[in-house]
Amino acid sequence: MNRNQYIDARLQDWAQWKCSGGIGAYRGIDFSKEYNNGAFIDYTADQEDACLEMDMAIACLPLDLKRTVVAVYTWDGGLDVVVAKLRITRQTIHRRLCHADLRIDDFLISRREREKQILANC
Repeated sequence: MNRNQYIDARLQDWAQWKCSGGIGAYRGIDFSKEYNNGAFIDYTADQEDACLEMDMAIACLPLDLKRTVVAVYTWDGGLDVVVAKLRITRQTIHRRLCHADLRIDDFLISRREREKQILANC
């Protein structure tokens, strides 16, 4: 089974947002890091909204999928650390990520459909 590249990209954006403090967090310049030449680019309202939407989608996942997504996208140390700490194989991680992609995609689709219904009733 192949990963959904769109969902993977959204999860990467979510992880960067989450690791920087999440919604409403104060974000300043961190001179100890060497990204963007020491400057930090703040998130726009649309980016915050997209990341918050992913946060809600992840929260709706079953526990094993949620743990795997959070571990893979936010933990330091790479896949070897995830394998060791979760005590699962790389194949299991891939399978869980594929299942999480499907569930997140379903969440996003159903959310869009609900938004259309609400707007149609206004």
